Amino acid sequence: MNVGNSVRKAIDDWEQDEFESAMLHACNAVDGTAKKLYPTLGSKARFTRLLRENYGVFGPMGTPGMDLAETRFPVKVVRPTAEGGKPDIADVIYSIHRCAHGHGGELPDGFELLTDAAGPPRYTRILVEKGRVRLSDRVIFGLLAVAVLSPANQGQSIPDGYHLTFGGKVVLPINEWWGRAADFASIAAQEPLPQVKLDFGDSTTELADT
Repeated sequence: MNVGNSVRKAIDDWEQDEFESAMLHACNAVDGTAKKLYPTLGSKARFTRLLRENYGVFGPMGTPGMDLAETRFPVKVVRPTAEGGKPDIADVIYSIHRCAHGHGGELPDGFELLTDAAGPPRYTRILVEKGRVRLSDRVIFGLLAVAVLSPANQGQSIPDGYHLTFGGKVVLPINEWWGRAADFASIAAQEPLPQVKLDFGDSTTELADT
């Protein structure tokens, strides 16, 4: 799997409002990266491990303000692997989005992405009902950032002009940022965000980080 091609296709499809296809390619970029890093692990173990080890990248880019290490979601997934036995966002993305798209199935109702990334900067929604969660389409770019910034992908290349954006202000040209996860920490530190553990309980909740 060519990680660069998956990154490029994800952005191309997102620009065409093909959000499910973009999410598939973003998940493929993460899986391809994880396979390089953890070649002996199965798909689920390597995918979720890579995400959890990179919540410092994925969070600011895809779910700003949320404490990903502590937040759990009121949805059912097969054998969640997060600490405590309830699914975290890595479990949700793998079990719902990665598996549905990767196996050629349809995304379950109630898990469609909310379209925020093209709107005002720093506005990120999440809609949670018991058994369902709709994440912002910013998670696509959070996944891409994990892949692009991973040192495992130094030397990857895509056509010039593709970029990621942080906070609506900082532009990260992808061909200049392959493998630079260590450098991203200083970028994220320029706009520190609260880290809120979300407790959804049994109620329907809509939250917006503004």
